[in-house]
Formats: sequence, structure tokens, C-alpha cells
Amino acid sequence: MMGEEHIIHGAELKVPISNKSLGEELYNALMRGPEAPIFIDAVSGETVSNKCLLKNSVRLAESIRNFGLTQDDVVAICSENNLYFADPVLAALYCGIPVTTFSPHYTEGELLYVANLSQPSIIFCSTGSSAAVLKVKDQLKVTPKLIIIDQKDDYEGCQSVENFVKDNISKNFEINTFVPSPVNVRDHVAFILYSSGTSGLPKGVMLTHYNYNASISIFDDVLQSRPRNSPAVAFVPLCHAFGLFTISIKIAWGGVVVIMNKFNPEVYMKCIQDYKVDDLIVVPSIANFLAKSDLVNKYDLSCVKGIFCGAAGLSKDIQQVLIERFKVKDIQQSYGMTETTTGVISPLLNTKDNTLGSCGCVLPSVSAKIVDVDTEKSVGPMQRGELWCRGPVIMKGYINNPEATDDAIDKDGWLHTGDIAYYDEHGAFYVVDRLKEIMKCKGFQVAPAELESILINHPKVADAAVIGVPHERDGEVPLAFVVSAPNQVPTEKEMQDFVAGQVATYKHLKGGVKFLTMIPRNANGKILHRVLREQYLK
Repeated sequence: MMGEEHIIHGAELKVPISNKSLGEELYNALMRGPEAPIFIDAVSGETVSNKCLLKNSVRLAESIRNFGLTQDDVVAICSENNLYFADPVLAALYCGIPVTTFSPHYTEGELLYVANLSQPSIIFCSTGSSAAVLKVKDQLKVTPKLIIIDQKDDYEGCQSVENFVKDNISKNFEINTFVPSPVNVRDHVAFILYSSGTSGLPKGVMLTHYNYNASISIFDDVLQSRPRNSPAVAFVPLCHAFGLFTISIKIAWGGVVVIMNKFNPEVYMKCIQDYKVDDLIVVPSIANFLAKSDLVNKYDLSCVKGIFCGAAGLSKDIQQVLIERFKVKDIQQSYGMTETTTGVISPLLNTKDNTLGSCGCVLPSVSAKIVDVDTEKSVGPMQRGELWCRGPVIMKGYINNPEATDDAIDKDGWLHTGDIAYYDEHGAFYVVDRLKEIMKCKGFQVAPAELESILINHPKVADAAVIGVPHERDGEVPLAFVVSAPNQVPTEKEMQDFVAGQVATYKHLKGGVKFLTMIPRNANGKILHRVLREQYLK
């Protein structure tokens, strides 16, 4: 095979990958051990125990079965973080029904698009997200049933979970008679999550039960020296791949998750202090806050033993500040994509010191190589190229998009990540740029083409291009270049407001707007984003 001489293989996985469904695994985890809190509301202190979560999710699963859903259906959740988010997730997984998650911050157009991709039969939503869901309900290819998860009474035309269960479960049903449904774990989809592509439209990433089981086994292996039941603070949206995996692995391990509805600095600090959180799981924007905020000095955070950063890259300077401020050994920074379930390259916590700037080494059972973008031959240490990955955590593909799947995963099973990276003589990887034009804003993928297509529709705009520019807190933010239409004088604020009205907050043009006489393009008319970036840097 071309270029096979330069492949970095992770160690042999010591923890077997389960061949049971993810639903069976999480059900069994909740069945084990005595009753104990598993979810805690960060503000109110309200708790949900493992046994209460088991009871509620099993009763909901039985109701979903009786309602008539099968493993060919899809169940969606559209909600902010709350104590009830996991109930429909677990219920669907017990039934072997694929779960998809919608951001409560999607605009009507975004929600309509992703819902038509996955076509859920039921959408579980919060009172806060229900208005957006109701607006698109009758425009969908499949008209879903809407169920409210965060209140006992029906709400605005949506049935409450409590009433749905009453209508669809036998009065004589007993929890101990319930049996989760088996699935073909290697083929059956557990989650459909969304990852933007170069087309500017989201793609539905299909992750199988085996993908998820493999990720849990990998982190079981890598984190053997760390306590399993330590609390984690979940401020990252649970609808995001990072947040969803956090609650899944904590359920599997019998841990505790302190759930924040949204990030609040003082609440976050107090949670770390009061619940003695030893490992902080953060994203770059929170890492920057921890590095610079005076609030950190007002709380006793001596419990912190490690800091793990995901979702996007973190600068060396911020890493060094955190190491000194929290007196930790190093900052564990990992690399992964929605398409890889979770991390595939990470510092191994039981090995030598991590090198600042590196995202670590290839994880057990995973292989990686750096490929020259012109020759497609793999290259050796200190040579840059596109990062390709292979292993049991690589997605099944993109839902209803075989062309995009074939573009992403080749016939030999290699996922072409679109990221430019290199590795050193010790096998430590460094991600330095993106081959694709995708931006990473607050850990979310944002496609320039999506914002460009919006701008070009403004009557005062003749042409437009968007790039990502560095931002200390958010990683990157979108910056627009605009060519005015003849006899028109658009303003920066006008452009920013126009985009803001059509997309989620993290896609807003926080990098600003610059006006040009022309957008650089190649002979085929493709925007030369590289040239614009060079102009910006100058």
C-alpha cells in the first residue's frame, strides 16, 4: 500500500471492547452498586441518583417501545443542559434507537436542515427550545411527536414526558422486567451528531455502538491510574460531541456530573471547590478564563490535580500559565473530531511529561500517519502533511451522504481529517493548520461557505469571503471580506447584524468586516482563502 512505511500505531488495547449495545452497557452500569447521586444541578444543588435515572429512563424506554418506535426510527433531543437531558438519550439507546442531538441555539433554518437529515420520529425538547421546534415541525419530511422534558405538564402543544409515559405504559409495568434491546454493535448507529463540511451545510456523523464502546475502552485503558468516580463539571453543551461523551463515560464509570445550564464563572469556581473536582475538562475559552481571571484566587482550587483540554487547540503560553497557577504537572491536550467519536491522539497520563504544544501520542488501537497533500505518500518525523487516522472509533459515515463519506474515508479505512500536522521523533503529534477551510469557534466547526452564502444574499453585497482569525477566548472567530454592490455603501454593523439574524451566536462575525474592491479567486472561481489570510496577517 502506498506510503505504508510511515504509520504510527497506538499500543495494543488492554481493555476489551464490548460487543453489547451501548444501551446495555449503560443500563448495567446504572444497575450496579448502591444508590448515589449521579447528576447535580450546579445552581440549585438538586440531585438525580443513579437509581432514579435508571427508573425514569427505563419507564421512558418502555413507553417509546409501546408508542410504536423501532430500531429504524430516530429520536432527537433539543435542549439546554439540565438534569433531564440524559433520560431520552438512555431510553432510546436501551431500545437500540439512534439518537440525534440538536443545539437549542439553532436558528429556524439550521434546525430545519438537520432535522430533515436525520428525520426523527420524536423530538424531546425543553420549554426553552420548544418554540423553535414548533416553528419547523410542519415543514419537516417526517412530522415528529414533540415531548417536553423539563416540566410535568403539557406545554404549548407539546406533551410532557410524564403524560407521555402515563399514556404508553402498563400500570403493572415493573422496572426489573425490562430488558434492553441487542443490536449489531459494529453496524448499528448509536448517535447522529453534526459536523460542518466545506459545502457549508452540516453533515450527520453516524457513530456506531462499537465506536462508542471502543472510545470508552480506550479511556478506561489510558486513565487506569485516575479515579473513575470523581466528579466532572459539564458546562459544554450536552448536545455537542464533547459534552455527550462526558456524561456517557461518567455513567459507564459510576461517576458524578455537575451540570451547568450555561457557563457562569463564579458558579463554575464554586463547583470545583465544593465538589472537590480533581480533573478539569475544559475547552480553550475556559482555559483562557482560568489562566487570567482574578476569580480563581477567591476559591480554594487546591483539589485540581489535572487539566484536560479538548475541542480545539490551546496556545503554549496559556498552558504554561495554567501549569504554574494550578501547580499541575502539565496540561493534557488531545486531538479528535466528531468523526472519530472522541480523542484519537492524547497524552498518556501514565507516561513521561507532555511536551507543550503537542496533542500527545496515538491512543491504543488507533493508527495515524501524516500524508503529503500532493503525492498522498506518508512522510516521516518533522514533515508536515494531512493527518489520517484509522481504528475502531472512526465513524460509520455521513447519514444520507455517500459521496461525502467516500471523500472522508478511503477504501483502506483511513479517515482524512483535513488537518495539517506533524509528529516528532518521539511520536508526539502537533496540529498546526487545517487543510480544510473550516474554522473552530468556541470548539464548534463553522464553515466559511455558509456565512459567505448568507452575505452574498444581502442586496448591498456583490461578493464576499470569510476566514477564521485567531481569538484568545474563542480560538477563532469569523472575519468577513466584502465587496460592495455598485452604488451601495454597506457598513460593518449592517453586515454583522445581517449574519447574526440567521445563525447561531458562535458563527457571528466577531472578527469584524473588511471592505475590498475584489475577492481573490483562482481560475475556476474558487475563493483563495489562503491569500486573504496572508493579507490579514500583514
